[in-house]
Formats: sequence, structure tokens, C-alpha cells
Amino acid sequence: MIAKWFCAILALILLTSSLASAASQTSSLVPEGEGYPRTITDSAGRTVTIEMPVNRIIVLNSDAAEAVEVLGAGSKIVGVTDIILRDSERFPNLGDRELIGSWREFDYEKIGSLSMGDSDSIVPDIVVIGYVYPDRPQGVFAVEESLSSFENITPIGLDFFRQETLLDEIKKLGVVLGREKEAEAVSHWIGSKEGAVKASVEGLDRPRVYIESSSVQGLGSLSSYGNGSASNDLCRIAGGSNIAGDLTEYPKVEWEWIVSENPDVIIKIKSTSSLGWSDTADLRAEVDEIKARPGADEVSAAKSGRVYVCYWPMHFGLNSVVGLTYWAKIFHPDIELDPAVVHEEYMSLLGQDYPKDRLFVYPDI
Repeated sequence: MIAKWFCAILALILLTSSLASAASQTSSLVPEGEGYPRTITDSAGRTVTIEMPVNRIIVLNSDAAEAVEVLGAGSKIVGVTDIILRDSERFPNLGDRELIGSWREFDYEKIGSLSMGDSDSIVPDIVVIGYVYPDRPQGVFAVEESLSSFENITPIGLDFFRQETLLDEIKKLGVVLGREKEAEAVSHWIGSKEGAVKASVEGLDRPRVYIESSSVQGLGSLSSYGNGSASNDLCRIAGGSNIAGDLTEYPKVEWEWIVSENPDVIIKIKSTSSLGWSDTADLRAEVDEIKARPGADEVSAAKSGRVYVCYWPMHFGLNSVVGLTYWAKIFHPDIELDPAVVHEEYMSLLGQDYPKDRLFVYPDI
């Protein structure tokens, strides 16, 4: 079912603006139209030529899966990784797709077997969408090499998790899938919500923020986010100042260092196999654990009750604008933004109902 919000946004764009401005911003895209071949430059800097309409898609990660679904092409996905199958509430329509390996290690023979169909097929009868990751085995360069012996497969590197490239990647995917108008509508929606956040926090004092993803290795080796990470960019746009912003992309930090930095806000990003949380017990335990750490009673965030647990998936991918809006409201409680409304609109773009009985931030804001 095409969501009302999506239709409204698409109609607004078609009535009030030409797509020329979008084309000028994405010069690597071919002009919108029905013709083939069409070419993009993917986020790995590779020239990718699409010879015919794409009818089969393999997604190697949840960000790619969400991007394809939000453009209304989810029915063309034929292969997914294990992380997508496990996340059945986020991807209720993909549970019957072929498993092509884990998010760490892909089954290339399985991917190759999915490309075997009509002997007259021409490239790209099937496209494989994954992260760029130039130096990792999950990256598009390694994927391209591993699939080189198979015909009719075109690997494409699009990240969909970096804020600075997100809108451009959506438009490129629109060209690949022949869904330029849908891509323009989604880009417009995301851009408008990000613009609302920027306008709301402009000129406000920036609270000092500590972002934690994991504490499983103990207080001497906590996982955080530094320079170059998507979460660092999100924090900056939301009007915060990341205390680890000058460190490496994914630093390990000591709790003693965090105490010495005295953050105003602490955010713990927590994953779950469900769409948000219906029970607060585990979330309360997470907050209590942080507040009980040595020296926490001297940390501004703990003293003022500004320690939060946030739902992991809303900080990465196309719905990162949802996490962005939540963070802006956490950092600046007095601004007039409603994260739940933004979240509901995004779920509507996916053709899904917003679960009003679930929590995505604890304590509630």
C-alpha cells in the first residue's frame, strides 16, 4: 500500500518543482527517463552501467534493504543476509527471501545460483547492493572480485548510512531501479526533516555528549564513536558536541576518561531484535548501570538525569533522520520538534504502521 505521506510528498514535488535542481546536484546521474543503458558512479567511485530494468536485487545489509523498500521495490529483492531475516519486525515482507550468508561472510555460490535464470538474460539481470568498505571483505571491491566468475550480476557500492552522502545515494538508487520520482520524494522528505532540526538548534548552546555502543569489554574498553563516524555527524547536526569527536572513528575509551570529560548527556545505543521496546525493565537496568559506575555521581549527565537508551536502527540508514530528531530533542528539550511524528511519517513511507505502544528512547522525552 502506498503511504499517504509518500503520495503527498511526491505530488508536492511534481507540482511545485522541476527535477532540474536535483540533476544539477547529482551530475553523475543520467537524466530521468525510460532509456537504457543508464550509468551512475557509485559511492566507491566505480562506474556502474545498467543495461536493462532491474528485476532481481540482492541486499547485503539492512541499510540497503531499507533503501530498496522505501523506494517501493522490495518485491524485487530475492536474496538477503541473516541480519535481515532475524529482524522480522523491521522487514516483515522479506522473511521468505533466500539467505545468501551472514553480514560478515557472504555465500557467493548461493548468490551466483540466484543469477542463473533465463539464458538470454543480459547484465544487470541481478544487482547486488552493499557497503563500500574499501579495505574489508564485506566491501563492494571484494564482492566484485568474488563474483567475477558469474555472469549477469552487477555489484553496486552504496552505503546509506553516511549523512553527507545519503541523499545523493538515494537518487542514484532511484536511477538504478528506474524509480527516480520516488527517490526524489524520499530525498525531499529527509532533507526537509534534517533542515527542521538544523533550524531548531541553530545558535543554541551545544551540550557535551558521550555516545556509547557497547560496554561488554568492561569499563576500561568502552565502544564509542569518533571522527568520521555516522553517529558523530548525527550528534553535530542535532546540536550536540561529541566528547569523542576528535578521536578515531570507532574508539575504545575508559570510563575514567569519560568522568574527567564530564558530559552533559549520555546516550547508550542499544540493539534489539524487535521494533523498539514494549518493556522498560532492561532499559531501566541499562540506565541504572551507567549511573552506578564509579564516579558517575560527579558526572553532570547522571546528576541531572540525562542518561538515555536509544534504539539502534534509527541512527543509521534512511531512518537516521528519525534518530537525529530524537537526539535534537534530547539535547534541547525546549525546541518544538516531535520525534514520534517524524518516526510515524517514516514508517508510513515504508508502508508500515507506527507501533505507538513501543518505546524508542528511554526515559521518554
